[in-house]
Amino acid sequence: MSELLTQLAAAQPLDWLAILTSIAYVVLAARGNNWCWLFAAVSTSVWGYQSLVVYDLVSDALLQGFYLVMAGVGVWQWQFGSRSGTALPVSRMTLGQHLFYLSLAGTCGSALGYFFSNTLQAAATYPDALTTAFSVGATFLLVRRKLENWLYWIVIDAVYVWIYLGQGAQLFALMMVINIGVAAYGWVNWRRELLAANTVPTQRLE
Repeated sequence: MSELLTQLAAAQPLDWLAILTSIAYVVLAARGNNWCWLFAAVSTSVWGYQSLVVYDLVSDALLQGFYLVMAGVGVWQWQFGSRSGTALPVSRMTLGQHLFYLSLAGTCGSALGYFFSNTLQAAATYPDALTTAFSVGATFLLVRRKLENWLYWIVIDAVYVWIYLGQGAQLFALMMVINIGVAAYGWVNWRRELLAANTVPTQRLE
């Protein structure tokens, strides 16, 4: 706790900018608000710099660059991503989509960890690489408004808590704890939206 208080007191403006815009992004995404992607763009730009320069997390820094691109994709998808060219509704994943996500992210994450472990001096190489791969996949699920993306984010953010604590980044670990709570809220909120959309009002017989 004392270390966390020390980091809070020593936090620079860039740290607070990354933290506050990231929280705003996740909260707005959980509410289905398209403005979330603007905050995502700001947060990922700052976070990528911090991850690479301050905490030596190479895979995480690359991930933030990906998030920046996906922020632009997300704006378009949420606004015009349905088959009719209108706002994209919440939908559920099929079993095949779950298996594809898990197998592809696991394979890519392992390959990325192996590559960085043999080419760069990076911290928490394999956990960092695996969370990067699974985060990439979960971002695609978020962009496509798949309900289960929030369940994956809960697990991913929990692993990030462990990674950041291992690097002494207690402030960022605290933010991931907050993100876990928001992801749980996102699951509840999107599920409510999905159930409401699938509810067909019955006609009263005269």
